[in-house]
Amino acid sequence: MWTNKLLAVAIVGALSGCGSSSSEDSAQQSPTPNVVTTQNVEIKFVARVGNEAISCEPMQTSVGQKNQTPEFKDARIYISEVALINDADEVVSVTLNQDKRWQYKNVALLDFETGTGSCSNGNPALNNVIKGTVPSGNYNGIQFTLGVPAELNNYGIDGDDAVSPLDVLGMNWSWQAGHKHLRMDIKGLMIHLGTTGCELVDADAETVDCSSSRPNRPQYQFDSFNPASNSIVFDYQKLVAGNYIDDTTSTCMSSNRDTVCQPIFDGLGLDLTSGKCVAGDCSAAQTWITVEE
Repeated sequence: MWTNKLLAVAIVGALSGCGSSSSEDSAQQSPTPNVVTTQNVEIKFVARVGNEAISCEPMQTSVGQKNQTPEFKDARIYISEVALINDADEVVSVTLNQDKRWQYKNVALLDFETGTGSCSNGNPALNNVIKGTVPSGNYNGIQFTLGVPAELNNYGIDGDDAVSPLDVLGMNWSWQAGHKHLRMDIKGLMIHLGTTGCELVDADAETVDCSSSRPNRPQYQFDSFNPASNSIVFDYQKLVAGNYIDDTTSTCMSSNRDTVCQPIFDGLGLDLTSGKCVAGDCSAAQTWITVEE
């Protein structure tokens, strides 16, 4: 009987030992989860005429070859594909907050007009900040595209797929022609920058072919930018420095045959014929954007 008891104890001990070893081995083999932490980021933008903030009231700073003082009617810009550059020179996409008003997917609308005074095309709401998150780290540069990205250029405008801020009436030509990437109108000069040359494929399905289009969608990169302390500044005075502006309204509707567009495209860093960055680098060619404290 004692022999049977000892044998039973030995078996239980052996099984217990095996179970313990298996649990320890399993714990040692379990992979450690890779937790990625993020940080909030706010990217600030400013629109000026020289040193004077764009206003819907009479302005003092003159523009163009005739030194006219601008009377703004509209000043809005789409920005997309925003990324920060970390201290390892890696371009890291900013995940935009989906606020259902100013930001959708990877595109945001900047609005510098109040819909009052001379700004007859807009509305009272203003927005000069893009908000999102990036993986935690140190960032010292920025990259972004001026305009609505190609995959959204003919989307969100109206109907069942209407979505803010892509459904803003004043920033669309039509679903076929897509969005106005930039709209800056003053008395005497209207600038509507958008993709041109898309071909209608199916009106019922609302599909177009933009493979042979002029994108007119400049990408900019600034290697010295701290999102906590710097702002991106658009200077309208520099953008239209080569234009002759008077009381007779002239327009730049992004046509490659429009002579009014040439100095504006030069300021944007775009080649007027192709609608692409001059020498493949809009940052080096452009004259109207700076980074400031």
